Amino acid sequence: MTSTFFACCFFLQSLTPEVIEHAQAGAAAAQQGHLDVAIREYRKVTDLQPNSAVGHARLGDAYFQNGEYAAAMPELEYALRLNPELNDTHQTLGVLLLIQGNAEAALPHLEKMRTPELMGLAYLETGRLGGAIAALHAALDKQPNDPNLLYYFGRATDLASKQSFDQLAKLNPDMARRSTAAPDHRNQPQQDPSQGIVSLQNALAEHPHDEGLLFAFSWAAARASEQAFDRILQSNAGSARAHQVLAERYFEGGRLPEAEREYAESLRLKPYTSGVHLALGNVLAAEDKWSAAIAQYRMETQLRPFSADAFYSLGSGLLQQGQARGAMEELDQADRLRPDAPQILLALGKAAFAAQDGARAEAAWLKLLGIDQKSSLAASAHLGLSALYRRAGSAQAADREMAAYEQLRPGGQ
Repeated sequence: MTSTFFACCFFLQSLTPEVIEHAQAGAAAAQQGHLDVAIREYRKVTDLQPNSAVGHARLGDAYFQNGEYAAAMPELEYALRLNPELNDTHQTLGVLLLIQGNAEAALPHLEKMRTPELMGLAYLETGRLGGAIAALHAALDKQPNDPNLLYYFGRATDLASKQSFDQLAKLNPDMARRSTAAPDHRNQPQQDPSQGIVSLQNALAEHPHDEGLLFAFSWAAARASEQAFDRILQSNAGSARAHQVLAERYFEGGRLPEAEREYAESLRLKPYTSGVHLALGNVLAAEDKWSAAIAQYRMETQLRPFSADAFYSLGSGLLQQGQARGAMEELDQADRLRPDAPQILLALGKAAFAAQDGARAEAAWLKLLGIDQKSSLAASAHLGLSALYRRAGSAQAADREMAAYEQLRPGGQ
């Protein structure tokens, strides 16, 4: 806050009386929650003094507070181009990017302020699980019952547990099988869900192929994840996060109507939580309620315009409903957001094939095969290319792709 204070002092000293009047009016309106007025006054400041970094920062912050994210983004970015030392503006821009699903771009801004809960979420969203667990652990030390921190800590430890288990299964399948037989601690007394995880994680970072450490960390992280979610249910039973946790457990157990009900209640309490519209869409799709699922996926893309998962799910849903052209548009966006993702490329090729766009289908499937030549996704790409070439009258090319498919499909060769 000190840097912001001195920036504001310099800001006011460098302005004309007319601009200062608008700046003060904007600050007063923002403080009183009259954001439309604040935006109007700060816009006058930037019109009169276009190179004022703090003026653009204040305008961007007012847009952000008013939920006008598209308008906030360029103002915040321009403010930082004018003055890269506006740390509060870095945080606002980082949060905005994080909300919209662009955690990779958010992270450098959030690291400026070293806010552990925000950094933890950004690390989690970018797959940096070690950083996520360490940052969220630090945040939980200060707020041990915060449902959002517990939820993201639970997610991070769950993913880290699965990652470690997969590594252990490659190195020592017998030990991995014993790991799955570890006792269930759900009914045992609750402890700090972060206890011991960071030290185990640090040891594993130094010895990533140590089978004993992989076994211990996988088990401990799974337990910590379960306990974090249980703590949400115990200490925040009526919160949106608690309903989300219940929904996830119901979905995992195949209880779709209950999962749908809990996700809907979570959204009723907190309509803009990232990922929940997507998760509810997946439940609805599993129930064969495709129109409702597509509506949820579309809502997620609006809330998180940088989320490749949201656009992939929306495109896949539209394709399932026979809307090939619309599916292509959404899957193209998913491909732009996450280039070289085989699953997205496979779906994009299918949508293009259904839309009679052979060139786009061929390009997507060939790109997939340039990345992945051995998986079931590669087999599906060969099968798609075979159908595409046969439709185009190229029997030899179609037979070649079919032979490649037969080699890769289960039971082939």
